[in-house]
Parts: sequence; C-alpha cells; structure tokens
Amino acid sequence: MPAIKDYTQFLSRRTLRRKPSAIRKLTPLSLIPGMISLAGGLPNPATFPFASMNVELLDGTTLSLPAAELAKGLQYSPTPGLPPLLDFLKARQERVHKPVSGDWDMLVAGGSQDLLSKTFDMLLNEGDEVLIEEPTYSGALAAIAPLGCRLVGVPTDANGIIPEKLEQLLQAGTSAKVLYTIPTGQNPSGCTTTAARRQEVYALAAKHDLLIMEDDPYYYLYLDAGGPPPSYFSMDTDGRVIRMESFSKVLSSGIRIGFATGPSKLIGQLQLDLQATAMHASGVSQALVLHLLQHWGDAGWDAHVQRIQELYRGRRDTFLALCDAHLTGLAQWDAPSAGMFVWFKLSGIEDSSKLITEKAMDQKVLLVPGESFLTDPDGISGHVRAAYSLATEEQMEEGVKRFAALLKAELGQQ
Repeated sequence: MPAIKDYTQFLSRRTLRRKPSAIRKLTPLSLIPGMISLAGGLPNPATFPFASMNVELLDGTTLSLPAAELAKGLQYSPTPGLPPLLDFLKARQERVHKPVSGDWDMLVAGGSQDLLSKTFDMLLNEGDEVLIEEPTYSGALAAIAPLGCRLVGVPTDANGIIPEKLEQLLQAGTSAKVLYTIPTGQNPSGCTTTAARRQEVYALAAKHDLLIMEDDPYYYLYLDAGGPPPSYFSMDTDGRVIRMESFSKVLSSGIRIGFATGPSKLIGQLQLDLQATAMHASGVSQALVLHLLQHWGDAGWDAHVQRIQELYRGRRDTFLALCDAHLTGLAQWDAPSAGMFVWFKLSGIEDSSKLITEKAMDQKVLLVPGESFLTDPDGISGHVRAAYSLATEEQMEEGVKRFAALLKAELGQQ
C-alpha cells in the first residue's frame, strides 16, 4: 500500500475541531535571532528565584546546568520540546531505528502515559472499535475507558501478538482503525513480539489500513543476547506507526519525560492537543535530561543502558530461580526476555481476584490479579502479575514463599 497522505479518516471528531493556539505558534518565532517580541505574555526571568542547578551523578560527577540553559528551562518553551533536546533525540532515533521513511517528526511530553492518552483521544471516537493486546497495560485501559470505545482483544502468547489471530479478527470485519501494542517486555505478560511476527503484523496493518500505536517503554530493558527485535517504527514505509517511549525506566520516573515519534502530520495533531493542555513538558526536566545526554554522548548512554540491563537481568534470573524452587506445579510462566514482569497462570484456579486482593494482602504480599489487564472489564482471569524490579533478593524469596503457601492453601495441599 502506498504511503498515507491524508490522515483525516483516522482522526477523531474532537481532533478535527482543534485549532492551533494563536500564542503558542509564535513561540518558535521568538527564538529567531534579532526578533523583538512584544507578543507573548512571558514572565520576566528576573522574577525567577533560581540561579543555578547542580546535580551529582552516581559516579561522583557533578553536572552544572549552564545558567543560559537553566533560564531556557525555566521559561515557557516551544510545544514540541526544547529544540536542542529534539535534535538530540532525532539523532538517537536515526542511529537506533534507522527509519525508512523520511517524513517523521517527534514530540516531547510529560511521560509516555500522557502521550498514550493524547493519542487515543486523537484517533478514537465514542463507539469506535480498537484492537488491543490481550492482556494489556492497565494504564492504557484507563486512558481509553472515558472515550467509550469497544475493545477488541488480540490474543498473545510468549512470542507476542499472534498474527493468525489478528488476521482472523480483521477478516471477520472489525471496523478498528488502530492497533495498540507493547512489543517489548509487554506489561503485564512480559512477552516480546518476535521480529518475524512484527513483520507479519505490519503487513496486516498495511493490508487493512491500520495505524499502529507502538508503546515501547521497555525497549532499553531488553535482557537477552542479540538486542531487541526491530521496532515497528523502523519498518514503517507507509507512515502508519506512532511510537511512544519514555525515560522513566532508564533515567527517572519522576522526571516525567516521554516522547512520540511518527508521521509528521500525526505528530502535528498531537502538538495541538499539548498546546491546549500542558503547553509543553517541564522545561527544567528537559534541560536536565539534555545536559546529561550531552555529557554522556552516545558511548555514555550505551554504557548506562548496559548497566541497567545487567541489573534487571540479575533480578530476573534471581526471581525466576525462586519461582522454579517454590512455584513449580502451582503455576506456569514464561521467562521474560525484557521488562520487569512475570505473568503467572495459576494451576487449578480460574479467578485470582479474591486470592490476590484479599488473601495475599492479609499475608502482606502485593501482586496484581489478571483481571486488571483484560479488555473485558467484567472478565475473570486465573493469571497474576509480579514485578521483580524493586524488591530485594530476601524480599523476593519471602514474597514467593508466601505466594506459594497461598496457592497450596487454595488448592487444598496444606
């Protein structure tokens, strides 16, 4: 199928009513050298009580944010993001994903969750069908819920979306125009869609004229040898992939910086939403991230990612060994190749809800029942999600033991 030129059919009625902010569109013009601006109501920076910002890194290095850069971060800034940060991120996307389409752009926002919500709002009308992995991220379900859409669950297994199941849904006549997927270290299942399946999924999207929302916050938390499979963005010849990423898992969740990459026209539509809601992501957070990335360079970033992967790889392997020791016969699971989650299918238990929300709570072990991740809000699930990202090894062991004891009691083995 040829590249998409007109995205009108994909846009919601709300989005089609959006207009550029008369003031926001002047902000980039104010940055032109020699420009005298009497237009925008920018506060005078002399009123800002901040003079400098110094941050000590874990290796003992002190980063001093230059006064001029701090000043830019403290002031209103262009909606797409601080221009030097956007340039840095675009170069990173070119290096990592090597996009085949030249017509793409980027937008920085207050975390990928904000971008998810805005993208769903941009693409979906009330009553629309949307294709979404089964199970899926509960935050995505929360973002879609107020829109009143009909969720069409696409079955997955340990290797991600099952293309044959997706094709069956498409051939059955679904009216969906959007597929939402978490292709790497999926939340909650931990699965990573293989390279071959991604090619098949993209081919189906092209054949049936779907947009793909590629939510990939765990891309840099790929833990197995060989690196993650190619992204949907990297194979997008038609302009049908909107890719969302975040610094939450690799720098800091509190910084709240995420970014979207995709067709220029769709990124432009997202900008209109951001103009009207937050105006732009935190300038101070953007300036801090930019200065850190410039300090590191590509080699420093790669070394940082490698350290993160080593940490999570060790945690995953420890947690899986504990599961083998205490949960064998009580549940089934697949080893995740990325991310921070293990997805248990409980043996002999069809509904995990009360077991996890009541009995596990009483035994002081926190897990998440599978029903939280279903496209059917009234569905039941015999699955449970566990995270190995934060607990100490001792806490992991004790938590797994308590979980095992609960399952044995539930199955009458004690």
